[in-house]
Amino acid sequence: MYLMRMLGTLLCFFPILSVLLELHHPVWSVVLLCANAFIWPTVAFLRARNAQMPLQIEHQNLVFDAGAGGFWIALMAVNPLPSVVIATILLSDRLSAGGFLLMRKAALALLAAFLLTWLALGLPLELQVTQRTMFATLPLIGIYILALSALTDSIAVRLRIKSRELERIAMMDPLLDIANRRLLEKRIQYELEKLHLTPRHSSLMFIDIDNFKEVNDRFGHKIGDALLVTVSKILHITTRTTDTPARLGGDEFVILLPDTPAEEAYAVATRIMDAAAVMTVMQEHAFKCTLSIGIASALPEMHSVTDWLKAADDALYQAKRLGKNQIYSH
Repeated sequence: MYLMRMLGTLLCFFPILSVLLELHHPVWSVVLLCANAFIWPTVAFLRARNAQMPLQIEHQNLVFDAGAGGFWIALMAVNPLPSVVIATILLSDRLSAGGFLLMRKAALALLAAFLLTWLALGLPLELQVTQRTMFATLPLIGIYILALSALTDSIAVRLRIKSRELERIAMMDPLLDIANRRLLEKRIQYELEKLHLTPRHSSLMFIDIDNFKEVNDRFGHKIGDALLVTVSKILHITTRTTDTPARLGGDEFVILLPDTPAEEAYAVATRIMDAAAVMTVMQEHAFKCTLSIGIASALPEMHSVTDWLKAADDALYQAKRLGKNQIYSH
């Protein structure tokens, strides 16, 4: 806002000055114009920067800008070209900065300042636009509108980046920085759709930390969370970039393995089990961590995410029945 205000007041300075000189206004009006053009932008910036609610103060500044515009339009005796351009830019700028509410406030301030000043001056009217005033107004039309468009585009780009970042955060588990159930289910659904179009082998792996409740009860939730973080790191290390390791909830993890037959998925599960067997969460609380893993290959009759997850969950249940610390594939 500071740079745009400086640019706007600078570009408005020249057409207003041209008309003031043509109408032989007193020196005080030129001094006031210089203050508006070269001092006010910094004052407005400091007001907003030092305020407890900068946005609210900046909106006040923008309304003041509009009021000042109405004052200068009256002082220019409603000279058509600079008056219309200045009023249009002021109102469109407020619309882009704060929507219709801010534009309405600005329009009222502009109109009120204009009417009060115009009536006080005796309703002066100068409809003749000189060549000098026309050329002084052209940079305001061209440069400021381009600058405003560039600023709008820059804000739009940043909003798109933030939107993608927020979407990524919404799809990730906040503790473990891996996919959450929402993202996992989207990826599984997408994989099922591809499999129905082009039949091939893909696997889904369901992982559960054995006796996780006992870990929490014995060592506390802090150690339990550290264990979850360590397991998630193992999943990242042992999987490919095309795979999707995710936390389904609690101590349950799922890995989507596209283009992976059951034999390869079993090998991945073995690497995960081996890494978990040697990991240490905290030296002073050494304990053996084991995992139970169930693997389910995609089948033609699977049409929903629930079907495939249930198959992997059933495989996990079989691994648990075999005594935990087991891999079961079907």
